[in-house]
Amino acid sequence: MNSIEVKMAALLQEKIGLDPNVIGIREISRVLERHRVACNCSSLETYFHYLQTNKAEFEALIESVVVPETWFFRDGEPFNFLVRYINTEKLFHQTDKIKILSVPCASGEEPYSIAITLLEAGFKPHQFQIDAVDISQKSLQKAQRGVYTRHSFRGNYLEFRERYFLPITTTEYQLIDSVKNCVNFSMENLINFGFLSNKNPYHIIFCRNVLIYFDQTARTQTFKNLNRLLSNNGLLFLGASETSQISNFGFESIRQPLVFAYRKISSDRENKRDFPKEKPEKLLDVNLKKREFDPKVKSIINNPQSPAASQVSLTELHKNGATQTTNDLALIPTQTLSVSQSNISLKTIQTLADQGQLNQAAILGESYLKQHSTQVEAYVLLGQIYQAQGQEKVAEQYFQKAIYLEPHHYQALLHLTLLKEQHGETEKAAILRKRIQRLQTF
Repeated sequence: MNSIEVKMAALLQEKIGLDPNVIGIREISRVLERHRVACNCSSLETYFHYLQTNKAEFEALIESVVVPETWFFRDGEPFNFLVRYINTEKLFHQTDKIKILSVPCASGEEPYSIAITLLEAGFKPHQFQIDAVDISQKSLQKAQRGVYTRHSFRGNYLEFRERYFLPITTTEYQLIDSVKNCVNFSMENLINFGFLSNKNPYHIIFCRNVLIYFDQTARTQTFKNLNRLLSNNGLLFLGASETSQISNFGFESIRQPLVFAYRKISSDRENKRDFPKEKPEKLLDVNLKKREFDPKVKSIINNPQSPAASQVSLTELHKNGATQTTNDLALIPTQTLSVSQSNISLKTIQTLADQGQLNQAAILGESYLKQHSTQVEAYVLLGQIYQAQGQEKVAEQYFQKAIYLEPHHYQALLHLTLLKEQHGETEKAAILRKRIQRLQTF
């Protein structure tokens, strides 16, 4: 990069906390040149001065540098856990309205997924408040419009789209107003010292897949802001690759597989407690009949990382007692499964992983691959399992094998990219991100 490009990268780093090494120096240079030409600036130096005085152009530059990658019910399991957490913590015994923050909310898929999750579980709109924040005005406008293409819907189980969206063209879907009205959007900068300083604490915060783009200074300020905005014992959801430093800022893991959630440690040690060991009562004001678990019930949320997974629907989870303790938060009763090698299925392996039986899931997964050595989804699932166990090098190998068998496998590419970024392999990560971006253009 020349001196002007370095200054521009430093400006992005100062204003939005962007670590230029994560995006890639060459990619930033290409974006700057494209914007220079579009603005009819004779040189990058001229464009730099123009950028400093033109807020709209700076926002447009941010849009080009940080392309938001999101879809409805991304990663699946955090949304399943959300309902169980609300019940086990008896939040409605403590407040009239549960407050949830989604930041950055991008084009709205995450906060709307939260709203749909709560509505499916039987909650009423007046029982919760969802605030959604982003730095991009363009993304917020798209979110408030509520029109989405097929790219925002992934996985095989999309019944929620039939219930909460109206088709307006062959490729576009309009979110219904009853869901749109559940979310409040606003434009704020997450790394600012006074971020949402006028807001009361939230019970739950989703802040996923943004910290990986930040430098250390921005990451530290973000964690401080999130700690301030989260109530004592509140829950924070992060992305899978963003968990390495959070313990330094007053959070502890809830240790649920594939959830990546952390609880704020209360400053009042007497109020700090483990999740309840006795079965909580059902939610107030929600007349839901309890019944025995039906393992055949499908989830509204299909984890796109493993299309073969079968999960419990949120509505059914309430009906059959989503109020089980957090120490017993498996979607089906935890038990040791004795499965002959001929009967091993990806569904069985996924079920074990969801229950936290990661060692057994890994063993069965290895056995499964001996019989199905070209099954791409098996490699991706095993990669996730080993990643959840902290065996990231092994996880990388499985994601790489999946990509070898299916070069355009989105989930494998995304997981491998995040692992490379987490390990500081920025050039390799940038190459993988370009492959992902090319996939999104088709």
